[in-house]
Amino acid sequence: MTEAIRVTQLSRRFKEVQALEGVSFEVRPGEIFGLLGPNGAGKTTTIRVLVGLIPPDSGHAEVFGYDVMKQSMEVRRLCGYVPQQLSADGSLTGRENVLLFARLYDIPRTLRDSVAGEALELMGVSDAQNRLVSTYSGGMVRRLELAQALVNRPRLLILDEPTIGLDPIARADVWERVERLRHEEGTTILLTTHYMEEADR
Repeated sequence: MTEAIRVTQLSRRFKEVQALEGVSFEVRPGEIFGLLGPNGAGKTTTIRVLVGLIPPDSGHAEVFGYDVMKQSMEVRRLCGYVPQQLSADGSLTGRENVLLFARLYDIPRTLRDSVAGEALELMGVSDAQNRLVSTYSGGMVRRLELAQALVNRPRLLILDEPTIGLDPIARADVWERVERLRHEEGTTILLTTHYMEEADR
């Protein structure tokens, strides 16, 4: 069986800083895999290599058998990515944000409305979809960003510190929805966190 992710001896340096050195791990399809470490440990750098945003200095990485550097477009089609910093556009409504991502993922025009509606419903933000995102709470913005990442039905969902800055109730809600994705959709999930209890869970 092809691994969802295979990383072998990955290294990356930024000038004087060795961000990654000999990182290796494998993630099975349908698994939730956590990268645990303090700020500056190289978690985000690892993710940026996996989604083809930066090249490694050495080593190799594959997503469902595709080389992340040589076949980056194929990899991106398989992935949904929620970055660490909140990225939803506050001047748009929740629905407009998700529809924008549907266009970016090249979802056919005739399917965009239904795909956006399903993603918003799945993440529990459909009731607020016509409100400006600037009126959302932090937890609602996170759930909206998960909806954005799900419009292309990714086989791999990558979450970079998905609950940072959220209160305990909002954090629990995000994790409940992430776990539901794995069980109901079979989505493979790679996440980073510096919360020990989240990684343990």
